[in-house]
Amino acid sequence: MSAGTRRASTLYALVSTLTGHVDNVTCLAFAPQGDILASGGDDGNIILWDVSLGKILHRITTRCPITSLAWDPSEWRRRLFVGGADGLLAIMENFKEQEPVDAILTGVKAPVYAIAIDPYTGHVAIALGSEVHIAKELENRKYATFKILPMPPELPSPQKPSKTLDNRVRARALTFKNCGRELVATYLNHGVVGHAALSPDESLVLLSNLSDGLDLYTVGQNHPRQSYKFLHSEKANVPVQVAFIEFGQAVLSGSLDGNVHVWDLASAESRQIA
Repeated sequence: MSAGTRRASTLYALVSTLTGHVDNVTCLAFAPQGDILASGGDDGNIILWDVSLGKILHRITTRCPITSLAWDPSEWRRRLFVGGADGLLAIMENFKEQEPVDAILTGVKAPVYAIAIDPYTGHVAIALGSEVHIAKELENRKYATFKILPMPPELPSPQKPSKTLDNRVRARALTFKNCGRELVATYLNHGVVGHAALSPDESLVLLSNLSDGLDLYTVGQNHPRQSYKFLHSEKANVPVQVAFIEFGQAVLSGSLDGNVHVWDLASAESRQIA
């Protein structure tokens, strides 16, 4: 483990390495209680880990690569929402089941890029192909779409037209705010903007810019207020996961070299590469 500019702040150390997937790990989600970590991968497996012991609690095999995982934020129940590359949209509570069953009716069969659950209304936002659906629970573990959000207007491309450039507009990250009355969605458009995170106070959005690092925006503004640069160049057009940590005082991201980068929020100084 190496560190960038050292500050009188938290540094992170490796506690355990979780080994169980046989292909790329595509998504991770902690249960609200913090004791279980769910991981999904291109191998079609969902693995539930005991965080304190670093051991596998359950392994569930599905029919397709897993693209999104999200826990119900309610602390009184264990409910995991699962999205897959072939349109799988399942809800799991009995983790001894070997195959998740589709439980969210949308009328669309497309890759599921992101799932978010609002803790106030219980509504579920789903990035489904080029659409964003809002679903609600009709009966126990059965949801259905009641609203489809319009696609954003065509955005200008900062790159020259190319036959190999992916021109589709797809939502890649979703977060409810303002007690479920608003939804923040970030889109992959012309290969620009990857994954995103909303700050704990709901005032800032952190984006993977698919180029040289992360950009920080004030909600509703078009220009970044701060940028966080990788110390070494990364391959362009590959989205990496981003997050706020330490109650919004620091930010982190993944990278293609297998390291996790940590920056101080205010100064943008690199704190650690772990």
